[in-house]
Amino acid sequence: MVDEKIPVFDTVKLALRWGVFVVRRHWLIILIFAALLVATPFVLAAAVKPGQVPGPSFHLLSFAFTLFYSVLSIVLALLTHNEVLRGASGLNAQTLGWGAGRIFGYAIDGLVATLLALLVMVPLFLVIMLLTGLLSQIAPAVSPNAMIVVLMIGIWLAGVCIVVRLALRLPSRALGQPMPWREVWRLGRGNTGRLVLAHLLLAVVLFFLFLPLLLLSLTLTWLLPDLFMQQSVSVEATAPVWGQWGAVASETVSISPITSVWGILLSLLGNALLFAEIAIFCAFLSVAYAEMKRIGERRAPQRAGSRIHSNPNEPPEDF
Repeated sequence: MVDEKIPVFDTVKLALRWGVFVVRRHWLIILIFAALLVATPFVLAAAVKPGQVPGPSFHLLSFAFTLFYSVLSIVLALLTHNEVLRGASGLNAQTLGWGAGRIFGYAIDGLVATLLALLVMVPLFLVIMLLTGLLSQIAPAVSPNAMIVVLMIGIWLAGVCIVVRLALRLPSRALGQPMPWREVWRLGRGNTGRLVLAHLLLAVVLFFLFLPLLLLSLTLTWLLPDLFMQQSVSVEATAPVWGQWGAVASETVSISPITSVWGILLSLLGNALLFAEIAIFCAFLSVAYAEMKRIGERRAPQRAGSRIHSNPNEPPEDF
């Protein structure tokens, strides 16, 4: 029996429809998340005292805000996965789980998928570097630059293929029923190239979705710098450097005092669009997961009692 292939264009199209549906349904949540990100630079600016190099508290606060943004992104991801695969969802225990376990597990799964790809890519990269060094010693006249470029692209594609296959675990994690890694790997069997192509196609769509705002931001910053340009805080003071007291340390920190209402609104719009793109990408993962589950069930009927949901249906027309 010939393995069924995932439809690339139909999957991306359905993912876009679901993503837009989630953004329309939960626009207020996305707007609140975007506003929280707008507020963070003002808190960072308050942590820098005039005439002093930003201390450990500033850098710790910066790291905390990075984690904060990650948590907001994962919350939106869980909401999107549940909307697509389970039905109408909200910021409740059914979607987010009890405590921080589901959010933490989602983050860990993403890191594991990335680390597994690196475990394959780094040794291959080191082997290529070693062989290149040996070749330059044995035959200095040989210039294998073109071959190196091709091999590097191949290593990058191998890493992409691994991440794309393993990312199919994330929707099941969002449902609170994480699929074992071996099953996740088998889930994408025979469709790796199509999954990668669908990811690349979606990335192109999201790029062009974000491009108008980027061009608008650059244009306004150039035409009206006083209203839209992000300012920098530059400080120079006596501080310990490399363990020696009395050395002069200088540090420039870009932390945005967006000084106008228009600048704040532009930043708010940019953050909202960023969260919208996260929702669309997570909708794509959900649709791809559901489609691969359907194909897998046709290969081998699902075991009785399995709790993994799959629902690649069209989004509701109204809500």
